Amino acid sequence: MRVVIAGGGTGGHINPALAIARALGGEILYIGGKKGIEKEILPQSGLSYVLLDVEGFQRHLTLRNIAILVKAFKATRKSRQLLKDFQPDLVVVTGGYVSGPVGQAASSLEIPLFLQEQNSYPGVTIRLLAKKAVRIFLGSKGAERYLPAEKCLFTGNPVREEIVQAKREESRKLLNIGNKTLLLITGGSQGAKAINNSLRPLYKRLSERENLVVIHHTGKNDFPKLTTVKKTSYPQIAKLLGKDAISIEKNIFITPFIKNMAPVLAASDLVISRAGAIFLSEAAVLGVPLILIPYPYAAENHQTFNAKIWEEKQAGVLVAEAELDKLPEALFQLLDHPNLRVEMAQNAKTLGNPGATQVIIAEILNYI
Repeated sequence: MRVVIAGGGTGGHINPALAIARALGGEILYIGGKKGIEKEILPQSGLSYVLLDVEGFQRHLTLRNIAILVKAFKATRKSRQLLKDFQPDLVVVTGGYVSGPVGQAASSLEIPLFLQEQNSYPGVTIRLLAKKAVRIFLGSKGAERYLPAEKCLFTGNPVREEIVQAKREESRKLLNIGNKTLLLITGGSQGAKAINNSLRPLYKRLSERENLVVIHHTGKNDFPKLTTVKKTSYPQIAKLLGKDAISIEKNIFITPFIKNMAPVLAASDLVISRAGAIFLSEAAVLGVPLILIPYPYAAENHQTFNAKIWEEKQAGVLVAEAELDKLPEALFQLLDHPNLRVEMAQNAKTLGNPGATQVIIAEILNYI
C-alpha cells in the first residue's frame, strides 16, 4: 500500500501525521512545508519526504497575499505531479498550510482523501477540504458542528505511545511523592510568559502547603537566573527533570524544559496549561483535570474553543489570559477540593481515546 501523508507548521499537525504514518506502514511519502518545524523533524523520522514552498494567507488585505496565492498554485501543481509519480492508494492530511495544496491535488486526481482534525474548531484548510474527503477523523469533540456530520468520526487525537503506556501509580512511585498533590504548570514547549508571571507571586502560598509538590515548566526564554537554590525534599523529581531544573522552595521545582513529560503528566493531580489540542488529548488519555489558559493569538482562537469543550464537560476550568487575576481563586479552590479534582479527572477521560491511532487505521483499511 502506498500512502501520502501531509501536515505541517506545528507539532500539533505533525505528531498525529507521524503517528498515522508509522501505524499504517507500507510505502509512505510525507509532504510538508519548507517553513514549518517539519523541516527539522522529518530528517530524523526515517520517512521519505518532500517539502513545498507554501505559507498561510495574511488575515488583512496586503500585497503579500498575491505572492502567497502564487505559491499556493505552484504548490498544488507540484503536489499533483508528486501524486501522479508516487501513485498512492490514499492521502491523509492533518492540517497546516501544506495540507491545502495536497488535498486539492488528491481530490482532482480522485484519490481517496482522509482528514484528521485535532481541534474543537477546525482550521481553514480542513473546512475547505471537508466536502472532498471520504472521512474526517476528529480529535476533539465539538468539531462536528462545523463539518459535514455524516463524514465525521470522533476518534480522539493520536498521542505518543509513551503517554498511552504511562501509569499513574508507577509514575508517582518514580517521582517518590507518596500521597502528595502534584501540581504541574506548563505553557507548552516554549513556555508562556503570561502564565509564568501569574504564578510566580503565588510561590510563597504554594510553598506553605506541606501536602503539595509543584513542577513549573517555564520554557527556556523565561527561565529565571538565580544565584541560590534551596535543598529539595524530592531528589527523585530533581533527577527526572535533569540538571537544569532547580528547587526554589523545598517543594517547588522550576525547569526550562521537561524532556520526559509522560511520567510527570501521569502523576499530576492538577495541571495549569495552554489549550493546544495534542496536549489536551494526552491529558484526556491520562485523566488529568486542567486549568486552561488559551493562547489568545492562536489561529482562529481555536484554543479557546478547545478549552470551552473541557469546561462544558466539567473536566477543566477556563481562565482567559485577559482575566488572569481570577487564576488564584480557581487554583486554590481546586487544591482545596480533591473530590472535585477526581470528578474532573473522570470527565477528562471521556474526551480522549488511547486507541485513537488504531481506530483511524482500522477505518482507513476498511475503506481500502
